[in-house]
Amino acid sequence: MIDCNVAFTGVDSTENPYPGLSVLRAIKESGEFLGKIIVFTYDSVTTGLYKYDLIDEVYQIPFPSEPENYLFPRIEDIHRQTKIDVLIPCLDSEIATYARLADKLRNIGIKTFVPPEAAVKARSKAFLREFCEKNQFDHPKSYVINDPQEIDQHSVELHYPLLIKGSIIDAQKVYYRDEAQVFFHRFSYQWGLPLIVQECVDGDEYDIALVADQNSDIVAKVVMKKIGITNSGKAFAGVTVDGEEFHELASKVVKALQWQGPMELEIIKNPYFNKKFIIEINARLPAWIYTTMSSNLNLPLLTLKLALGERVEPQLEYKKGVMFSRVFEDIFCDFNHLVQLNLQGSLNWRSIQLSSNEQTPL
Repeated sequence: MIDCNVAFTGVDSTENPYPGLSVLRAIKESGEFLGKIIVFTYDSVTTGLYKYDLIDEVYQIPFPSEPENYLFPRIEDIHRQTKIDVLIPCLDSEIATYARLADKLRNIGIKTFVPPEAAVKARSKAFLREFCEKNQFDHPKSYVINDPQEIDQHSVELHYPLLIKGSIIDAQKVYYRDEAQVFFHRFSYQWGLPLIVQECVDGDEYDIALVADQNSDIVAKVVMKKIGITNSGKAFAGVTVDGEEFHELASKVVKALQWQGPMELEIIKNPYFNKKFIIEINARLPAWIYTTMSSNLNLPLLTLKLALGERVEPQLEYKKGVMFSRVFEDIFCDFNHLVQLNLQGSLNWRSIQLSSNEQTPL
């Protein structure tokens, strides 16, 4: 049994849900976890904060756009209030920051299991084409852009429809020039520059969720085929499939990056050209990761064990044919809890439920 306190990030669950809730749920419901679930949040209206049946404590931390010297003191302060044994960041935008802070966190007793900062940068959207070309991986033609005029220049080669992507998060398939201009301005306003313009390639879409150890060996992976996809390319339905054909590619990617920790590898398989195009490499577990628990291979739990320094033997067998379908859930609580989080910067669901002697904190 694992008796420790674990902090998570990324628990928003709106139209493009973040992975945090699925990750912590898989750990909490594993049958091996006895500790406390802690959540870090940037915003008091992050939807997943109010899943009081899964979460023990919530703490606000500085936004990623703020200087890092604000973040570490805040984590130290939280750590003094409630001991944190392991921190599992669940957002791409945070991984490089926590890679830089890993030693400082370890020095105060908080363990992480994140890849090196250089690896995080190499697989980023802005550098992915360069990484793939260097290592002879198939990748759609893509260009980093800083001006909407550049879309016109590259569309001659890429042809519509094409993809407009934020450098860290978000993507949109666009079918004509005016639409491309709209999403350029929207994404640049939301996420900043640069953006990426990328050709659309045909084929079946797959996600490979994996965890690599400190030697950059894959200790577990699950392959999911997307069967329901949003306009931004996110799967709202999928099914686990036999992924043996992807194993060599995934292993080469992990070794080339000298990776450790979780990874999501997004691939389009084009049967006509017999190619497997790498679309994205995400430095965290995906939002559909709870499916791996239902497939008898709990990747979030293995990530926690590696962070704790446990030896994990390769476990590559999982149940195929497990389908997930994403639904939204309304949850309810007293508005005063949001007010408390805004005023005090923290929320203790466990104490609220104990003091109310009720099943729900209403």
